[in-house]
Amino acid sequence: MKRDSCKLFFSPYILVLILLCSAGLSGCATKIIVPPITGRAAGLELTGKFVWFDLYTTDIVQATRFYDAVFNWSFERTDPESGKVKNILFDHERIGNVIERKDKAKGSQWLSFISVRNTDALFNQALDSGATKLIAPKDMPDRGRVAVVLDPQEALFALVTSPLGDPADVKPTNGYWLGAELWTHDVDAAIQFYATLVGYTAQSLPVHEQVRYTQLLANAIPRCGVVSIPWEDVSPQWVPYVAVLDIQETLARVEAHGGRILIRPQMDIKSGRVAIFKDPTGGILGIQEFQPEEF
Repeated sequence: MKRDSCKLFFSPYILVLILLCSAGLSGCATKIIVPPITGRAAGLELTGKFVWFDLYTTDIVQATRFYDAVFNWSFERTDPESGKVKNILFDHERIGNVIERKDKAKGSQWLSFISVRNTDALFNQALDSGATKLIAPKDMPDRGRVAVVLDPQEALFALVTSPLGDPADVKPTNGYWLGAELWTHDVDAAIQFYATLVGYTAQSLPVHEQVRYTQLLANAIPRCGVVSIPWEDVSPQWVPYVAVLDIQETLARVEAHGGRILIRPQMDIKSGRVAIFKDPTGGILGIQEFQPEEF
């Protein structure tokens, strides 16, 4: 698998202070106001689904301009008196947050939230299975019960139990979340950890001769992927994916607005319909082209 010359490394510990601030802890002056997981309270329980994504960025102005240009996302302040935290809106629906971090030296990072039935129980189970605590379960108004951990290979993720339920499954839509993919050095260990924790079942898929790819399903519905990392300088991490109608057009916008393409479309990987890029502040995101007639 080819990629542009760069390191995709990040240290998850750089987010600890920001995450503590977002939980209103540690004496931080800024308290992040977070919206509910879904604005449509249907009471759906979709365990294992990735239901929310937050971008912790070194430059919120640059990041919001970039994603507006690339995906036509819009943004609104959570606090009229501060522009340091904004909701991401897709077609007037809140789908994530962008949060500016004070330390500009270590780049940006997306945090992915997995829907679970009982945050406390799964948090404790994760620790018993070798995960590391970053934030213990905490009630966040509107959002629900949230915890943040590192899996045994130090990939960062969050657990969330929403009092309103989860956003309904929808067909792929241009500019909307498609899911998430775990990059890991030990696929078998990762599958065992998340299958035990969330209840996923695993299904191997032929993607590339040099890369092992496994799809994780919950209640027979694909929820995420696990891929072996073919490079030594890449740390385990969850990478969110966005659906796009035209991958080449999207990548052109990425480059035109200061992003960097890390993995370009290759015909031997999903028929050239996937790519990975880094936004101008360092956040890593995947895109996958879909064809409406397939759904």
